[in-house]
Amino acid sequence: MTGQLKPYEALAAVYDAWTAENKYGAWADFIHEQLRSAFGGEPARVLDVCCGTGALTRRLQERGHRVTGVDASEQMLEQARANTAEGTEFISAVLPDAELPRGFHAAICTFDSANYMSGPDDLSLFLTSVGKALEPSGVFLFDLNTRHKLETVFGSSHYGDDCGDYAYVWRNRYDPGTRCVDFLITLFLRHQGVFTRHEERHRQRWFSHEEIRAAAARAGFEVSLVVDDYGDVPAHEESLRETWVLVKSGTS
Repeated sequence: MTGQLKPYEALAAVYDAWTAENKYGAWADFIHEQLRSAFGGEPARVLDVCCGTGALTRRLQERGHRVTGVDASEQMLEQARANTAEGTEFISAVLPDAELPRGFHAAICTFDSANYMSGPDDLSLFLTSVGKALEPSGVFLFDLNTRHKLETVFGSSHYGDDCGDYAYVWRNRYDPGTRCVDFLITLFLRHQGVFTRHEERHRQRWFSHEEIRAAAARAGFEVSLVVDDYGDVPAHEESLRETWVLVKSGTS
């Protein structure tokens, strides 16, 4: 067994198989339509924040956009380089307050990566950092796991599966005081017929709409849209994932 690893240090190797049922195509279509609407159909220069293995980076490239990826995990970036167009720029950066490259028309942060901003001021720092990367009137699209999901779906539960070349045990512990769920993920990865055991700890926090709107305003954004999971229905109490679209002030 290895010691406890950083998030995605071991998970990166099986992440694409793990998330194969994600509706990346539908997410990319939603993002593409938002960008078409915002920029008159012209291709946008997009910053994919917490890009992971580049699943959406590649799909937005296929739709004509110029995409730069950012992630804190070198292991995930290694996978992303193999999954995307040759020459795609990737940057290693630790959020919430990393200094990101500037001059982008839009930024995205998908698959509940923003929930990892779990410290008291992390959400404001995160939105401010992304805002600085955008041109005036730039668009920031991100999604969040909701309170309903963190409290009632994840909660304090555990589950696992044997997926052939890897297996996992996933244990959740929810703390209502911090509004955070701690995920302890134990992975068993097959290499040359032998399984090795790895542990990673992840933490996510839920945010109220009031918190998000206030943090967005402080970072110079206006809220344009809040919908249920990349769809056309407004977010509601039973939503598991919310998709937010922010627009940066056109004068800053």
